[in-house]
Amino acid sequence: KALIMSALQRGVVGFGKRIRAIGKAFSSSVGRRSYIVTAGDQKAFREDGVVCIRSAIPLAFVESLRIAAERNMKNPGPLCDEHAAAAGTAGRFHDDQFLWRRHDECREYLFNSGVAKIAADVMRSSSVNILYDHLLVKEPGTVAPTPWHNDYSYWHITGEDICSVWLALDYVKKETMVMYVKGSHRWKMLHKITNFSGDGSDDGRYESSPNKDQIPIKEIESGEYELLGWDMEPGDVVVHHGWTLHGASGNADLSTQRRGYATRWVGDDIRFDPRPGTMHFNWVKSGLDCGLQRGEKMECDLFPTVYHQS
Repeated sequence: KALIMSALQRGVVGFGKRIRAIGKAFSSSVGRRSYIVTAGDQKAFREDGVVCIRSAIPLAFVESLRIAAERNMKNPGPLCDEHAAAAGTAGRFHDDQFLWRRHDECREYLFNSGVAKIAADVMRSSSVNILYDHLLVKEPGTVAPTPWHNDYSYWHITGEDICSVWLALDYVKKETMVMYVKGSHRWKMLHKITNFSGDGSDDGRYESSPNKDQIPIKEIESGEYELLGWDMEPGDVVVHHGWTLHGASGNADLSTQRRGYATRWVGDDIRFDPRPGTMHFNWVKSGLDCGLQRGEKMECDLFPTVYHQS
């Protein structure tokens, strides 16, 4: 583990030149190959906090990401969580971050699939930087749910130009797909952090999380709010705002994986804010820190610019 952390620390600097070269090489091809975001996509994102875009990503990228996902599950990174195992429940709920720093397939997806341009255009941002990428796998028969939460509460940021692009690597039925509380991004709810492995397995990483607004779980599950969700096919994406509340059931299907690969994108107005109880401090423990100061733009070798309007 010490060797992994040392490599990650060297990588914060060492990846810089390589990433800048990749960005230059792919800058023209991204624009040509990218799905063209529509005014309807932008409206849905603005009003509902989430939009589903069909066939947004070429299947060649999906195939390569599946390879990276399987490799990562056999040899995960230092930020990996196995939520079902930690909670003592059936199945496997694999959760890992910063795959793009270890897997060529993930780097190529970030810089050459057009996903960054999709994120920028949906948000109407002139540029986007990658905050991190995130593999979420629920093996067949995994009962562990994804608890209701928004992403913003976990993140060390301020600003509004922030979104996640969730890519389906498998066919996913709506019943096991992530569900979104329509319009909840307008609440701007900064809630107490939810541990995906359950309170009983809390390792203390979010113990400083402020006990602020609490998620109205009973109201959500009783149907007081409209939920949005979709059947997904490989190559489809869901783009949701960082403030949008969402959650998912377990994967009760005994024959099908549910592999989702999410990329988190920061736009024009996002700035660094190391609030207590955010993911930043766990990242620092794993050597993932580029020395940003409060109020600075989220731009460095750890959070490279992937797309910028020409």
